[in-house]
Amino acid sequence: MKYIIILFLSSCFIYAQNVAEHFKTRQFEVAIFPESSNEIMQQNRFTPSKEEIIKAENALKYKLKFLNDPLMNQTSSPIIHKNLKKYKRQYFGYINNKGEKILYINSLWSKSIKEHHWHWLNEIIWISDGGSYYWNIEYNLETEELENLKVNGYA
Repeated sequence: MKYIIILFLSSCFIYAQNVAEHFKTRQFEVAIFPESSNEIMQQNRFTPSKEEIIKAENALKYKLKFLNDPLMNQTSSPIIHKNLKKYKRQYFGYINNKGEKILYINSLWSKSIKEHHWHWLNEIIWISDGGSYYWNIEYNLETEELENLKVNGYA
């Protein structure tokens, strides 16, 4: 019986380490995943700070419109830069090959999270269709630039 309890407690501790920190303001709602989470396949991970998240959120607010100029996959779904408050975002930090700190930002339409009861604070949500209801981007903390915008297509 002692072994079962120890095993249960240790697995709960490992799971708790991977749960994201919920960070919410009037402008945005995000999940900050710790370095220990295995959600993205980058070797050099770090846990983003709230200050780094605020920098990235400001970049999204002021710079995303220019990067999103072709409005890819946004004809019958929301224009992402006009609807930022309607998305919840998952943040993961990693160091790229140049030694720069990068924030990988996974964006999910808020209503879809509620409708599907996804546990967006526990694991990354991978969606392969749905148009601009699901998109991701990277923010380079060194250059303060948004990079690699990917907007989902339609199935």
